[in-house]
Amino acid sequence: MNVSVDGAFVYFTIPVFGGIPITQTTISGLVVTLLLCCAFIYLGKDLKKRPDGKQVLVEKGVMMLYGLVCDTMGKHNIHYLPLIGTIFLSSILSSLIGMTGFFRSATADLSVPLVWAVTVSVIIWTNTIKRDGLGSFLKNYINPMNLVSDIAQPASMALRHFGNVAGGGVITSILYTALSMVSSLVLNAIAANGVAVSIVLLVAGAALILWWYKQKKAVKLIFGIIMTVLGIFGALQALDILSGVPVFAFGIPAVLSLYFDLFSGFVQALVFTLLSMVYIAGSCPEPEEATA
Repeated sequence: MNVSVDGAFVYFTIPVFGGIPITQTTISGLVVTLLLCCAFIYLGKDLKKRPDGKQVLVEKGVMMLYGLVCDTMGKHNIHYLPLIGTIFLSSILSSLIGMTGFFRSATADLSVPLVWAVTVSVIIWTNTIKRDGLGSFLKNYINPMNLVSDIAQPASMALRHFGNVAGGGVITSILYTALSMVSSLVLNAIAANGVAVSIVLLVAGAALILWWYKQKKAVKLIFGIIMTVLGIFGALQALDILSGVPVFAFGIPAVLSLYFDLFSGFVQALVFTLLSMVYIAGSCPEPEEATA
């Protein structure tokens, strides 16, 4: 099976430098880059002195990012705004692209957030060398704990981002498998006793729903819906219709996947971006602070 160590399918390998594998993650990254480039070109053309429509939204987004960078990094570091914006948008799109079903979430591959984290670390080291000099920078590593700290910083940033996105996919897959097994066991048990059991469940479920309609008690509605659904799909299973279909696995894994891809992806993108700003700002303080 042509799969890389991180689980991404390898489409083909470019025969240079010992072989460069083109994986699902590579394609996802290229698509994200293409989408961002097209969006920037589209949103950046036909700008007006009096903004309207899309330009208003774009300018509000830029101003929000400008304010965030100024508050977190200081105005003297405002030149990092394009980098911060690119990391944030790339991180979000790299997580959301997995929701299409056609592409793998790029951030589910450790190499993607690791490259971002190493880039941030290189900027930090460059700023430190410019501020203190190469000799002072190297002298700092006489203490091995400083070296460990500088290695742990990008590693922790990358692993946090990767772990949450990849972990979400693993949890969703486990839940889907478990619900499929439960669905098979329950519906087969109902179908084994014939259609009569399904009819009894349908009648009982309908009675509970009618009872809820009169008394407005949520417990009766919940059990009524459950029994009705079991009756319907139990009958279909007994009649050999939709046989083998994991009915219970519909919906719940999708909702969980939506949480991990959408909400958790956004949160991790925000956390990664904020950490990048804080670390870079720490290596490039205001001129007055640096002099002091």
